[in-house]
Amino acid sequence: MPTSANLAVAGKTVNPGARVLIVEDELLIADNLEDILLDAGYTVVGIAVSVQEAQDLLADHQPDLVLLDIYLKGGETSLDFARTLRAQHIPFIYISANANDGVLHEIKATQPYGYIVKPFRSKDILYTLEIAFYRHAHSLEQKLREEKMLQISLTNALSEVNDWVQKLLNVATCLQPFIPFDLITLSLDEGKTTRSCSFFRIGLNEYQTIHSVDFLRMTGLTAQKYDQLRAELPPLDGISLLTGNEYAESCQRFRLTQIIAKTFSLQANLLATLSTTQGSLFTVSFYSRQPDAYLPDHVSLLERLQQSVRLTLERLLAFDEIARLNEQLGRENKYLQEEVKTTASFNEIVGTSPKLHHVFKQVEKVAPTDATVLLMGESGTGKELFARAIHTLSSRKDKLLVKVNCATLPMNLIESELFGHEKGAFTGAAERRIGKFELAHQGTIFLDEIGEMPLDLQAKLLRVLQEKEFERLGGKGTIQTDVRVIAATNRHLEKEVAEGRFRLDLYYRLSVFPILLPALRERPEDIPLLAHFFAQKYSQKMGKSSPGISSTTLAELLSYAWPGNIRELENIIEQAVIISDGLGPLTLGRSLANNWIINNPSSSHPSINDPVNKSNQVPTPITEPKTLSDVKSRHEQTERDYILSVLIQTNGKIRGKGGAAELLGLKPTTLEYRMEKLGIKSK
Repeated sequence: MPTSANLAVAGKTVNPGARVLIVEDELLIADNLEDILLDAGYTVVGIAVSVQEAQDLLADHQPDLVLLDIYLKGGETSLDFARTLRAQHIPFIYISANANDGVLHEIKATQPYGYIVKPFRSKDILYTLEIAFYRHAHSLEQKLREEKMLQISLTNALSEVNDWVQKLLNVATCLQPFIPFDLITLSLDEGKTTRSCSFFRIGLNEYQTIHSVDFLRMTGLTAQKYDQLRAELPPLDGISLLTGNEYAESCQRFRLTQIIAKTFSLQANLLATLSTTQGSLFTVSFYSRQPDAYLPDHVSLLERLQQSVRLTLERLLAFDEIARLNEQLGRENKYLQEEVKTTASFNEIVGTSPKLHHVFKQVEKVAPTDATVLLMGESGTGKELFARAIHTLSSRKDKLLVKVNCATLPMNLIESELFGHEKGAFTGAAERRIGKFELAHQGTIFLDEIGEMPLDLQAKLLRVLQEKEFERLGGKGTIQTDVRVIAATNRHLEKEVAEGRFRLDLYYRLSVFPILLPALRERPEDIPLLAHFFAQKYSQKMGKSSPGISSTTLAELLSYAWPGNIRELENIIEQAVIISDGLGPLTLGRSLANNWIINNPSSSHPSINDPVNKSNQVPTPITEPKTLSDVKSRHEQTERDYILSVLIQTNGKIRGKGGAAELLGLKPTTLEYRMEKLGIKSK
């Protein structure tokens, strides 16, 4: 069976009637070409001697192939016309007497289907035409296959189980073989949330990933200034191509475009933007250092990809929203399951004493507000129950109350526990974790034992209280939070501040509304009520009949100083119920004197009725602030003690390096003013 080449040599074409346009300004050569083509069975639609004439013939006849001289009369070249042919998928073959390396390099970028050097033979022309037709037919099929594979690759890149920044980087990798770029910026805007990343060419086939923070650093912009300049750009939902003078004009009109172009030495931009039904905006912006890098063919490709990318994005964003809601619901359910046995009201706060009644009134006043509350008191006085009561009586009662015990968390995990972390943020961070502040969004967070929080983390907590935002460990963006804070401590925070273990500014932020919980020994009339309450609670739990409590046992309970407060009383009654046979009144499992020894192994044996030893058992109570004036006075005394402790460290030096003003982070004049107001005299 004869091949294509055999037929061409015999003077016959395998593409009978194929329409050919000749662009050649030397009429002798043009006539020779026409004769060769007509003899081989081709149709010549015309001969053009200039680019304009070629453009007219192209519009009128739409040839199947073009024979194209590179250099025409008047210094005109056919390179721009070749790009037009490429954009319209019309194969073309260059004919030129200039075959040097410089010319070959220049025309290579236009991707011709062949090159014939003058002078030529008939069979050279026919061979080259047949090869060009063959390559063109197969290139169209290949192009369709590649474009289909690109659609699949983009769908897979967006659908992979990765964070969105990684998804965008994968999209850039898929597009790179099809659309050239020296810089590509991809972003997905979802209202207040923007996910973005960039690729920047650092070598022939090497790219540096630029995250948003790095992009701002390289352009010298702040996040606020970038958002401001970005808002000045015209809105677009489609495709825009700016090359050469058009791009230069855009740089003059828009400051952001100018800054990006100058930073990366860019001369052309191809921008594709599409919106989704969820209101999100997906943008891909290609940049090149070559003014003629982008062709109409690239625009056509993006237009054909738009619909499939939009559908994929809408599906993924819908799944993301469902997953987010499910994750949030799962977190809340898990947390509530852990808390299901704890009531959140005054129901478990047992007592009728005046001091407890005063605390109830304070809780009722502050609960409806969003004010930060500091619960103070000895260990075991029921701070968590009062935190729950405040939450239950607030407008946030339908959201979570999330509790964190700062004393029980390992030092290296407190920050992760409070603010969460991203996958890979540190060794062992195998997956992303949501922190307690994020979990408590629109609800309440209870920070128990706040006095145990390390100093470096106190600064981050202060930022949350002031700015209402934080970052996950390993995260690259801020997270807004709406959380009501209730803190609790059994420490004297004023003393901790004076000794430099607690930040003064954080203390002020936390003690907006301080509440002192009375120790059990200060409300003895509540002891019988609490004892009966716990006896009934644990009897029901253990399936025993509810016992009474003998007068002798009550007397012993009333005579004890209760260093462990209500928690200690609850433990003792639980022990008594365990050993009880259910036939008589409750008796204590061990003497309260022994209980003291167990809880305080370093102390001497006290006599319960010994007033001297009894006083030794009791920690110094915190003075309760009864009015706002008391609160202000306490704050001033704390500040005074703190400044005095720093002045002692500096031997009274206020100004200069190592002075008190420097250590406190204040201007010397400000410190001197505060000292005068607080009655502190300098040396």
